[in-house]
Amino acid sequence: MMMHNTETCALVDTVAHRIRERTYGRIRDLAVEVYQGKVIVRGSVPSHHMRQLALQGALELVHSGNCEPMITVS
Repeated sequence: MMMHNTETCALVDTVAHRIRERTYGRIRDLAVEVYQGKVIVRGSVPSHHMRQLALQGALELVHSGNCEPMITVS
């Protein structure tokens, strides 16, 4: 399924907003992009718990097969 540019932008914005909500704004360098049909989430969080919250936020909006989390704990 091909998404139009406006749909892609809306999805990226929505996923980023949800992740910020779930992590209480504690994710650093958050970047969300769509590449070859997958939503790629990058960022850094202070704990494994925050990483789980970030993943939960993304997966509330994107099917797990279409999400590639690259969130590090530092």
